[in-house]
Amino acid sequence: MRELPDPYVLAFLLLAAVALMLSYNRLLVAVRGGVSCLHGLNGTQEMLGNKYICSSVRLAFFLLVPFYALTLVLAGISTAGYAWTLAALAALLLFRKLACLLMGWLGSRPGAFRAVERTGYALGVLVILFSVPALLVGWLAPESPRWLLWGLVLLPFAAGLYYYFRRGLSLLLQTEFSPFFWVLYLCALEILPICVVVNRLFNGN
Repeated sequence: MRELPDPYVLAFLLLAAVALMLSYNRLLVAVRGGVSCLHGLNGTQEMLGNKYICSSVRLAFFLLVPFYALTLVLAGISTAGYAWTLAALAALLLFRKLACLLMGWLGSRPGAFRAVERTGYALGVLVILFSVPALLVGWLAPESPRWLLWGLVLLPFAAGLYYYFRRGLSLLLQTEFSPFFWVLYLCALEILPICVVVNRLFNGN
């Protein structure tokens, strides 16, 4: 039997859901921004050039993260409990923020890495929303096969990661940033931290 959220978690999620409903128009704008990132570099740049869309993307993304933490728990990907899962995601996002600032400073391209960061948020909104079926199935049918829940979570995540890598490379190539260093950045400061967090959550510590 998978761990179900306690009343405090449910209250927290209820507050997040109310905030989402109050920001419903912003959520729709954020989804549009995420879809724009799927339409190539031009669509991504159109999203990045609109401050309202960018702010909507950030707002929607951070309001959706608590639900993604619950999805990971109910899907059985995280056995560390909801609070630790949410804390791990928050730590991962903070690390990514610092990594983008560091790479922007070291490479003298702060604007480019800021664009990469915002593109990640936009695609992250889509990843979380496309993971909603896993949340519903895990909540309503907790005895569902693990492979089904994992598939519902990992397929959107893999697709989002693929588009993030492509769009990030395209944005940085415009500034003549070396593709080799982009690969190093991804391996050392994006993929490795994700693998570490997933391993910790999966092992429940």
